[in-house]
Amino acid sequence: MTEPRAYRAELALRRAMPEGLKTLGRLVRLTFQPPPPSAPTIPQGQLDGCALMSDRVEMLRRLPKGGRVCELGTFRGDFARAILDIVAPDELHLVDVSFAACRQDVLDHPAVRRHETTTTAFLGASPAADFDWIYVDADHGYEAVVADIAAAKGRVKPGGLLVFNDFARIVRRGFGIFGVHQAVSEFAVAEGWALAYLCLNGEALYDVALRRPA
Repeated sequence: MTEPRAYRAELALRRAMPEGLKTLGRLVRLTFQPPPPSAPTIPQGQLDGCALMSDRVEMLRRLPKGGRVCELGTFRGDFARAILDIVAPDELHLVDVSFAACRQDVLDHPAVRRHETTTTAFLGASPAADFDWIYVDADHGYEAVVADIAAAKGRVKPGGLLVFNDFARIVRRGFGIFGVHQAVSEFAVAEGWALAYLCLNGEALYDVALRRPA
């Protein structure tokens, strides 16, 4: 996939920015994005087999050991560390525009494959359904999540999982807009992927895992 020149220039600028300014920039972009429409209702039949987890770490304990895993957006690498410790994947592919903030023990792990690029550029580089599961934790804006879903759904093996961080709808002045709930709900309804796990946490920024039909 070829990225537009303007976006490549923006990506180079973002890589050169201090981490504090990058975080501020993400919040500013979220603040000025238009709110997404109301999410569609996911049919009950796609929810009946969903297991409720206390948190996303508990979900990791239920997933098969080994395999080929991808995390889109790793930031400090704390969840990547949990994936390595609990799931012990044969390969963990980390995709981010910068790894400057990522913990070194994650980057040095022999199972880790680092990809410093955009999520859609990485996913679009191959048509193969070659991942057992993909964890989506990149840009939380609605259009960005829609793009990540479109690029990621074909990379998951039949019976594999697409897992989304912060499955929430937030429209809050000064904080921003999360379009994850909208984008994921639309995808589930349109494509018929069943919910496999819903993971709680103290801030109600839930994780949700959808299973690709076998």
